[in-house]
Amino acid sequence: MVRRAFSSTRGVLDFTSDWAVLSFAVWTLIAWAGMATRAPATLLVGLWLPTLPLVAVALAAARRRVAGRRAPDALGAERRGRRAVVLGSVAGALASAALVALRSQSVPVPWAIVWAPAAAAVVLVLARGRWQSRAETDEPPRPPIGADAFAAAVSLGFAVMSLFINNGDRDDAFYVNRATATAELNRIPVKDVLFTDERVPPIGGSGTPVDALHALQGALGRFLGVHGASIAYYLTPPVATFLATWALWRLLRAWAPRRALLCFAVGCQYWLWSALLDLNPGSFFLARIWQGKVIFVAWLVPTLYVLLTRWLSRRDAVTAVLLFAAGLASIGLSGSASLVAPLVFATAGLALIVRREWRALAVVAGAAAVPLGIGFVVTRRYPLPHLFASGLHGNQWFFDHVFGLGVVGALGVAALCIAPWIARAGPPARMTTAVAVIALLLLAPGVLPGLSDALDLTDTLRRTLWIVPLPALVGLLAALPVRWPAAAAAAAAIAAALVVFGQPLWQPRGDRPSYWTARPEWKTDQARLAEARTILREYHGDDPILASQGVMFAIAIQTSHPKAVDARHYYARLLPEPLSWTSARRVLDEFATTGERVPGPSVESALSLLKVGLVCVDADGVREMRRLGLRDRYRRAFRVGETVCLQRA
Repeated sequence: MVRRAFSSTRGVLDFTSDWAVLSFAVWTLIAWAGMATRAPATLLVGLWLPTLPLVAVALAAARRRVAGRRAPDALGAERRGRRAVVLGSVAGALASAALVALRSQSVPVPWAIVWAPAAAAVVLVLARGRWQSRAETDEPPRPPIGADAFAAAVSLGFAVMSLFINNGDRDDAFYVNRATATAELNRIPVKDVLFTDERVPPIGGSGTPVDALHALQGALGRFLGVHGASIAYYLTPPVATFLATWALWRLLRAWAPRRALLCFAVGCQYWLWSALLDLNPGSFFLARIWQGKVIFVAWLVPTLYVLLTRWLSRRDAVTAVLLFAAGLASIGLSGSASLVAPLVFATAGLALIVRREWRALAVVAGAAAVPLGIGFVVTRRYPLPHLFASGLHGNQWFFDHVFGLGVVGALGVAALCIAPWIARAGPPARMTTAVAVIALLLLAPGVLPGLSDALDLTDTLRRTLWIVPLPALVGLLAALPVRWPAAAAAAAAIAAALVVFGQPLWQPRGDRPSYWTARPEWKTDQARLAEARTILREYHGDDPILASQGVMFAIAIQTSHPKAVDARHYYARLLPEPLSWTSARRVLDEFATTGERVPGPSVESALSLLKVGLVCVDADGVREMRRLGLRDRYRRAFRVGETVCLQRA
C-alpha cells in the first residue's frame, strides 16, 4: 500500500510534466495566431484554458493505450569494455578537469591541451561501442520507498525558495516589459514596446516575435485582473521551479535508476552552488526562472532528454507527439531554442544513425525541424543584429560562461566525459555518449570562435552548450559502480567541493547583501521600484520619462506607457531605430544616472529629439539643466526623496 501511494505520486507528477509540455505548445500556437490577428489577449486565454482539461484527458487515454509496451532492442549482446579502456577514459576526463581548474587559476595552459584529454576520453567511449550498448534485460530497479516523495518535497521546497530570492536581472527590461505591455494593451505586441509604441520592429535577436511565455504572463494578468509583472514574479517561479526540479528527478531515474536518489541529491547541490557566472547552471535556475530562456534550460532541456531516452527504448505515439510538442514549446520559450533544441535532438539522432534506425530517426528529425525552421523563417523577417565585433572570445571563454570556473568547471567536464560509463546500459548510455560527442565537437579548438566569426553571433553561440544537462551529469557521478558506502563518500566529497569552491545562487558576487528576502517581492531593487511608482503616480503626461538607470528600469517593468527614455542601453543598441535616437538615449542616460556628459548630441537637442516629458534628477542635475538654459522648457513639478522631477512646460 505504501509503495503504491508513492508510485502514484510519481505517476501523477510525471503526467503533469508531460501535460505541461503539451499545454504550453498549444498556448504557443494560440499566441502566434493572436500576434498575427491582433486578437484580444483575454480572448486568447479564454480559448486556451478550456484546452487544458482536454489535453489532460487525451494524454491520459493515450498513455493507457501504450502502457507496458516495449520495443525490442535490435542489437546483439553488448561486450563489456576492458577495464584498461575504461580506466584510460576516466584518466583522460580527470586530466582535462585538472587542467580546467589550473587554467582558472591563471595558469597559461593552451585550450588545445585542456581539450585533448577530454576528447581522448570520449574517443575511448566510442571505441568500446558505448553508444551502441544493448539495453539491460532486467527491469530498472525502483528507487526506495519514499524516494519519489522526497523528490517531490525537494521540488516543492525549491518552488517556495524561488519566491524569497530577489536576484533581479537587467533582461527584464524586455521580458517583463513585454508581459506588462500585453496586459495593458490586451493584445500581444509584435513590434517594439520598450522604447516606442510599436513604431519600429522589435529588438534584434531576443526580441524576435516567437516569445509566447511572457505573452502568457501578460495575458493571464489581464484575464485575472493582476499586473503582468506579478504573474511573472509571483506565479511563474514556483511553477517552473517545481517542474524543473522534478524533470531532473525523472532524468536521473531514467539514466541511473540504481542510485537515482543519491544522484538527485548531488545534482540539486550542484544546482544551488554553481552560480559563479551569469550563464552557469546555478544562475539559470530558480533565481531567474521567470524568464523563458531559463525555463528552457532548467526544465525543457532535461525533459527533452527524458523523452528522447524513452524514444530510444520504445516507439509509441505518445512520445512522438510529446517530442514535437517539446520542439514547439522550446521556441515558444526562447528564440535561442532555434540553435539549441536541434542540437538536443541531434544527440538521439546520432544514436539512431549508428544503429540505422531510420524510421525512429525521422520522428526525431521532424521534431528538431520545428524550432529550427521557425527560427530560420522568423530571422529572415527580423534579422539578428550585427553590432558587435567578432573574434573577441576563445574556447575557454565559451566554456567558462556555461560550465563554470575552477573546481565547478572541472566537475562539469569530468561528468561530461565519465557519464557514458556510469549511465545505465542501453538508451541512457547512448544518450550520454552523444551529448559528450556533440559538446566536445563544439568545444574543439577554433570551432565556436570560428562559427562566431562566420555568423557574427559572438557570445550568443555560448548558448549552444546548453545542450549539456550539467546538474544531471554531475549528479551521475554519484552512480559510480562501487559499493554504497563508497558512492556516498564520493557524493559527500562532491558536495563539500561545491560548498568550498562554488558560489551559492543566493549569495551575490562582491560585497552586496544576500538575495534572500523576508517576503515575496518583485525581482528588482525595492527602493528604485518605490521611486518609480511615485513618479508614475504623480506624472500624468504621455511623453517619455528620463531618470537614473535603475528608476527607468523599474518604470519599464511597471508600465508600457509612458516610456522610460533608456531602460537598458544594451537593448537600445539592438533596436532598429534611427541611430540619432540611440545616441540621444545614451547621452541622456549618462546625464541622468551619473551627471556626466558623453560625446554625442547635446543634452538639449537629445531632450528635444526624444520629446522627453519629465526629467527626474538630483540637485546637481537641476543646476546643470539651469546652466544649459533649460529652465523655461522644464519646470519643477514634484519631488521624490532627493530627486527633483521637472516637467516640460
